[in-house]
Amino acid sequence: MSRGRPSLEEPVRRTKYTQEFIDAEGNVYTWHYDVDKFANGPWKVDVVEAVIQESFEEKNARLPKTQRKYFNPENQKWVGYGRAKQLGLI
Repeated sequence: MSRGRPSLEEPVRRTKYTQEFIDAEGNVYTWHYDVDKFANGPWKVDVVEAVIQESFEEKNARLPKTQRKYFNPENQKWVGYGRAKQLGLI
């Protein structure tokens, strides 16, 4: 405690506030606090996931064989599974 006369006014306590956290992957977490609603912690948490930029090849590799696109070197175009099988690309 400090010395002297105590203050007459009580300290103002925040009852509503938010905190934002950003993790290593780029996800944003927003924690909403309201002491009147819930005194033990945040009453709501918003999570905004980071947008991952994938190339065409990465997206194509994740697809099943029948939905992938295959490159035809003869005419420099992408073809579907059935046509690629007919041409012997698979």
